[in-house]
Amino acid sequence: MLGQIQQEENTYEHVQKRRHSERRFSSFSFFDEQEENLKTNHLILIEDVNVGKSEQILSNNVFGFEDVIVSPKETSILLYYIFIFLQLEEHEDTYPTLTQLDASCLRDFPAKYAVRALSKHQFPAKGVYVDDRIIPGFKYRVQRLPDHQAINSKNQYLFHGNPLTLTSISRGYGRRFTFERNQEFPDEENYFYSDNHYGGYGFEIHAISKGDKFTIYDANHEPQGILDITEIVGKQIEMGLSHKIGKIERKVQVKFIAKVEFYDSGILQEIPLSGCALCVKHKDGTSAKTIKIVGVCIRQRNYYLIQGYHDQFRRIHVRDVDIPTKYTITGLSSYELPVIGTYVDPRIVPGFHYKVRISNRKKYLFNGQSLRLQSIGAGYGKKLTFELNSHLNAENYLWSDSHQDGLACEVRVVMNKMKFSIVSGNQILGEATVFRTDLPQIEERMEKVEFAADRYGYIKYVHVDVMCHIKVDINDSGEFHNENLVRVYGLAIARKDPGRRNAYVEQVINVGLDSQLNLIFARSHKGLIFLPKY
Repeated sequence: MLGQIQQEENTYEHVQKRRHSERRFSSFSFFDEQEENLKTNHLILIEDVNVGKSEQILSNNVFGFEDVIVSPKETSILLYYIFIFLQLEEHEDTYPTLTQLDASCLRDFPAKYAVRALSKHQFPAKGVYVDDRIIPGFKYRVQRLPDHQAINSKNQYLFHGNPLTLTSISRGYGRRFTFERNQEFPDEENYFYSDNHYGGYGFEIHAISKGDKFTIYDANHEPQGILDITEIVGKQIEMGLSHKIGKIERKVQVKFIAKVEFYDSGILQEIPLSGCALCVKHKDGTSAKTIKIVGVCIRQRNYYLIQGYHDQFRRIHVRDVDIPTKYTITGLSSYELPVIGTYVDPRIVPGFHYKVRISNRKKYLFNGQSLRLQSIGAGYGKKLTFELNSHLNAENYLWSDSHQDGLACEVRVVMNKMKFSIVSGNQILGEATVFRTDLPQIEERMEKVEFAADRYGYIKYVHVDVMCHIKVDINDSGEFHNENLVRVYGLAIARKDPGRRNAYVEQVINVGLDSQLNLIFARSHKGLIFLPKY
């Protein structure tokens, strides 16, 4: 009798548990409950768990319902709610977490703020609160943090998402952050105030950028190759900040994809890499520089990277097509063309001007003058004959195999004292006279053009960076005045036609002036072209 009663009580208890679970997870009863069940108690419960797959949550009994038998229908409802919770967790901008800021901790005005969705790698700024890790001279990417009215605005970045160097931070209640000019959008404002946006701002340190170049060194401090960053992967996270005598040092964890070329193999590979970048800003300097990246693993070996290409170690492997010979020449810059043994670079064409030096020396031949190449001889040792630079000195030639280390030739198309007309459309705006041509002129490409049967010409596209005396006609009076010494950039188009001994500059396009004149021309005209005046 007692056993029968005990069995009935167990059955009743099991039924009660079953009804309790059905009431708890029924899709109808869920919406009948109070609104507070939809609030933070569920979110906190999910956030306290290391969320993985929904099956893992069920197996770990996250919700604390032991001894509960869940039907397939109830399971689908539960998975639906878990999916909603996971979505909330993945999208932080839906329910952003609050971060409290107290400016009195920075020995500033005793103001307190709260910002939403501040990531761990970001430094906050709002009102009078400016994180002490936001230092002028370093490069940052700035993000508008979401406010209470627009919680989905988390991914709004200033300056089109480009990282820029912070130049200054003003004082006062509304701090003004001034950055360098954005090269892609030079006419846009390069500053903002800390109280412009109610949600505040998040600053992300930026130690490296796409296009940065490094030299690879091994543990013995020997250069092994070169590296060119092609893509930045993920966020750049600060690992340490130290103030030393006369400088500030920052360590930043970086991940990137780079083209790697080792000197020995000459093979160019694009591989993902990571390391710790060391940024240094000196007291007298205006901007910080990334001088080194340590802890870089390539081919299961550790290396470190030094900013910039060190051309004295750069090796180039060349092969002569006509004669089965191979050579390795060391120390050429990226804009120089090799000549060694029987090999003469095919981009070295008679009619153009070149500066020549021995590859392992800094001193140029022919007293550093750029001379027009007259001819290239045939044979194993090719004779390169240049125009005479002096009637008293007839040594105007050299042999390709005269120097064991090889020769480096740099093309020159824009010379001192050349005169140009500054043209936009059909209007002549001024004239320019070349004053100095110290910087390298870098050949972008060369085209071989057929003018007639077996008659070919050559066109070279060369980037130039020169100093010019410029006179402009601002008042449309027909007279040029107000001479200024201006730095000029552009792409020079030089051509050598068949039957002509000398190459000549046809025009200089994509002209940019390192002066306020560039703003005047850019606003009132479509583009500038330099046409030579012969």
